[in-house]
Amino acid sequence: AAAAAAAAAAQQQQQGAPFGGFNPFGGLFGGGGQQQAPPQQQQQQPAATSAAPEEAMRPKTADGEYADVSEAELKELMEKAGKTEVAGFSLFGGQQAAPAEEVAPYVPPTPAGQPPPVAGVKVTTIRKGDRKTYPQVGDTLTMHYVGKLRSTKQVFDSSVERGQPFTFQIGVGSVIPGWDFGVPQMSLGEKAQLVIDANMAYGPEGRGNIPPNSDLVFDVDLLAVNGVAARLRE
Repeated sequence: AAAAAAAAAAQQQQQGAPFGGFNPFGGLFGGGGQQQAPPQQQQQQPAATSAAPEEAMRPKTADGEYADVSEAELKELMEKAGKTEVAGFSLFGGQQAAPAEEVAPYVPPTPAGQPPPVAGVKVTTIRKGDRKTYPQVGDTLTMHYVGKLRSTKQVFDSSVERGQPFTFQIGVGSVIPGWDFGVPQMSLGEKAQLVIDANMAYGPEGRGNIPPNSDLVFDVDLLAVNGVAARLRE
C-alpha cells in the first residue's frame, strides 16, 4: 500500500500538481497542506527603488538636477534673492515660506568728535577732509565760502572773489546758526555744501541783499583749525 501511494505521488508531481498547488499528501511528506514553492520562488523580490526621503525633499535646479546645498544655505540664498520658494520647494514643508525680514539700510557710524546732523542744515561732502579734526566750540576756523540764494542761485557774498579767507570762532554765535551747527560736521581740509533753511539763517528779517525767509546755499572749504592748516592736495 505504501509503495502504491508513493507511485501516485510521483505521478502527480510529473503531471504538474493538478490540485492547484495543494499537496493532498502533505501530511505524509512533511510539507504541510500547501505545496512549497521552488527555492527560487521563495526569495523575496527586491522592493521598487525610490528616492530617499531626504533626497525627495532636496530642491532641484532648473535643469532637474538636485541642488547640493543644505537647508541653512538654501534659506540664506532665498533671503538674499527675495524668494520664498525655489523649484516648488519650500523650507516650511511645502507651504509658502514667510517673506524675508526687511533689512534696514546700512548707516555708517559717526566719526569720533563729529556732531550729529541738525534739522534745517544739510551738509554734503564735496571733498573729504582728514576725518579726525572736527571743529569744537570756541575753535578759530579759517574758511573760504561762496553764499547763494537757494531759490535763484544768485551769489550774495564770496570770500573767494575777495581773495581773502574768512576767520571766525565757531559755536559762539558769531555766525548764523546754520554755520554753528553745520561746519562742525566737517573735518579739516573738507570741502562741502551747506543747504540752510531760513530759520537757521536770517529768518523773516533777511539781511542786506538777502530777502526775508530765504533758504541759503554755501559752498565752503575748511582751510585751518586753530591755525593748523590742512595738508596741501594735488
